Amino acid sequence: MAIVPADPRRVLDGSLDPAILAIRSALAGHRRRLWFRRIVRRSWIALAVVAVSEALLWMVARIIPLESASLVAVGLPVLAAVGLLVAAVMARPSIGETALAVDGEGGLGDRISSALELAVAFPASAGPHDELEPGADVTNGPVDEATERDRFVRRQRGDALAAVRLAPALFKPRFSRAPAVVTLAAILVLVPVLVLPNPQDAVIAQQRDVREAADRQAERLDKLADELAVKGQTPEDPRTKLAQELRDLARKLRERPTELAMNLRQLASVESDVRARLDPSTEQKASALTSLSRALSRAATGDPQANRDGDPKKTQEDLDRLAEKLEALTPEEQAELAKQLAEMGATASGADGGAATALSEAAKSLAQGDTAGARSALDRLGKSLTGAQARTTTNRDLAQAASRLQDARRELADAGRQGQGQAQGQPQGSPRPGSSPGTGQGQGQGQGRGQGQVQGQGQGQGQGQGQGQGQGQGQGQGQG
Repeated sequence: MAIVPADPRRVLDGSLDPAILAIRSALAGHRRRLWFRRIVRRSWIALAVVAVSEALLWMVARIIPLESASLVAVGLPVLAAVGLLVAAVMARPSIGETALAVDGEGGLGDRISSALELAVAFPASAGPHDELEPGADVTNGPVDEATERDRFVRRQRGDALAAVRLAPALFKPRFSRAPAVVTLAAILVLVPVLVLPNPQDAVIAQQRDVREAADRQAERLDKLADELAVKGQTPEDPRTKLAQELRDLARKLRERPTELAMNLRQLASVESDVRARLDPSTEQKASALTSLSRALSRAATGDPQANRDGDPKKTQEDLDRLAEKLEALTPEEQAELAKQLAEMGATASGADGGAATALSEAAKSLAQGDTAGARSALDRLGKSLTGAQARTTTNRDLAQAASRLQDARRELADAGRQGQGQAQGQPQGSPRPGSSPGTGQGQGQGQGRGQGQVQGQGQGQGQGQGQGQGQGQGQGQGQG
């Protein structure tokens, strides 16, 4: 391996021989062309690296889902360009490297590099040549070793200068065959990989849908938690506790959105716990409570149009006013009021046990003329009514939360459904209250999971909702 000669300009102090400066100047053009050749060679290598990297990336992306493959594919050329820039700066040849390259490619032996080495090795001969005194004889007489060495170095330097000036323009860019072959092979592999459909695209789309669905459901759960927290009156209120559970669940959905199975299990678990707290007879009790409140207000005020909405709070106010004027009632009026209260016993039993007990005690006290006992019983009755109303409201809030949890779980499951056909027919009918029954008919083909639920309440003509989904092939009709 040849030793790279040093640049006399950088090593030696003082003035240099004009021949050395001329050699350096003559090497400048060769140096630029040599640098450009090195840049071209490294560009071919960078291109081959990018092509191979892209081919490997997209081949791997066909085996495993890489959602960031496109971003990485764009980043590879950018990284290669940065690396090429660094390599180009580092590849700039020195004067010594240029001299060796010119000697080799220009067929100059080692003239140029030797001239630089001799200049550094013999600094005394690197400076400007002293002119001889007039009349001095350089052909006769003894010559010492230093003078002979100086003459040799300068003659070699002059020969090198003449040779480099006659050298043609060297270092034209070359075609790098090996990197070009590698690049072509990588492109031949890359083109079909990019053109043919990637089976992992569906997996990536499904994962993206799951993440987006998880994020949407997390936002909805946070909103539901805020609503329940506002309604929850105490830390022990079921709505307050559920609000905290929903916030924790929303946080887990955001932290691990792609863990579909775990998220579905957690949603189902919370929904199941909420439904376990529900009283299935809430609506019947609420209806009885409304009727009882309306009847009590009318009995307490004597107004047949009082409290049309059956508001328990309004009834409590009416009962408080009634308790204040009990002593002003005649025995006959107290007996009549006791009779009216006793007739409401069945309705009170269907509304609330505590209200039924207080109502019975109030009726008995009035029948016996015990106004103090009646006043106390009426006070308990009013509190029982408002307490029953609060429990009904809480139960309804929990039922609504369970329904929204069910919707969140179903939407999340739908987003994670992969490789399954969806049934095209969904017969459903949902007549409005008081309207004629609705019918629906649908026909579909495909594979999919079907779930149906029918709920109805009605009086007179009735109310109803029906929904169904088909599985396999067939026809279905639903009526609600």
